[in-house]
Amino acid sequence: MTRIFTHLPVVSFLLALVLLAPVVLASDLYTGEAVLPDDGGMDDRAVRRALDEVLLRLTGQVEHSPVESLALGSAEINNLVQARHTVRRDRLQESGETVTELRARVEFDQRAVDRLLREHGMPRWGRERPAILLWMAVEDEEGATFAEDPWLEAVVAEQARRLGLDIVWPLGDALDMAEVALADIRGGFLDSAMPAARRYGSQVVAMLDLRKEPALDSPIWSARWYWRVGGADAGLQHTGLYRDMLIQRGMERLASAMASRYAVRESEGDSGVRRIRVEGIVDDVHFAEVQSYLADLSVVEDLRVVRAGGRSLEFELELGGEGLEQFLEMGGLVDRAGPPDGDVLLYRLRR
Repeated sequence: MTRIFTHLPVVSFLLALVLLAPVVLASDLYTGEAVLPDDGGMDDRAVRRALDEVLLRLTGQVEHSPVESLALGSAEINNLVQARHTVRRDRLQESGETVTELRARVEFDQRAVDRLLREHGMPRWGRERPAILLWMAVEDEEGATFAEDPWLEAVVAEQARRLGLDIVWPLGDALDMAEVALADIRGGFLDSAMPAARRYGSQVVAMLDLRKEPALDSPIWSARWYWRVGGADAGLQHTGLYRDMLIQRGMERLASAMASRYAVRESEGDSGVRRIRVEGIVDDVHFAEVQSYLADLSVVEDLRVVRAGGRSLEFELELGGEGLEQFLEMGGLVDRAGPPDGDVLLYRLRR
């Protein structure tokens, strides 16, 4: 937990505001699930699968098992466990029926997991996870339409949980339809969705075009994924018998692309120190909001206020990794105010 120091004569109620200010909790990132047999027996294999889910979520390593890559034994895995429970989850099937699954829900020690990744030189994608505006089109025997299938939405939601992704669905109102046409999704024209992304507060845009291809024996589906992460466009085109597997594979690749962009490779040695000045602080609420926001960045180890004047505050940040400017711009609370003033980064509170 980041420690906060201040040299300002701040009154006690302001400190309370800092402590009570909303923060993005990372606890769910370190909780994994694994489907259990009908008898509900939880063994080491279930805990291993749950840890694999957590490590996949944190590293974006989707090509093979992170647990196997780290060569972790049962004793090492169990030392990471904080709590384990058996839970019931309702799962919507393609037929429209709902089945209930028994799952192991395993909570892992955040500090221990972070230390494990650091010791093995693996990057860690923390709580700074930009929202993804996802547009989906489906073509079958009845033609091409915007996807309005509860089962497909449930599949996306489960993969979003598994991968730690924040999916935003467009409302499909008149403004959306005026900007993004069905042909835009099928052609992967991401530029058409950028105005909507700004409206929805999403920094990543993704499009999925699912098409049922003619086949002699059994239906084959093709999936054409397109996404824009940090200004870079990429995608995936693949085919298969099952739409849920095509969605899973595409979302895994999207998560991997985002982890490559946003993950922190933590320093083993001394942390770096940077200063940042934030302008536009007009009241105590703004102060609490900015200080709490900076303190909760994954890359920030310690923070203290070193100067206050007018409507600006200057912070000294002790860093445990690289990419501070990237995380500042990703969070949406502050905007760059200009070039650095010497070694001080300049930002302005977004309002």
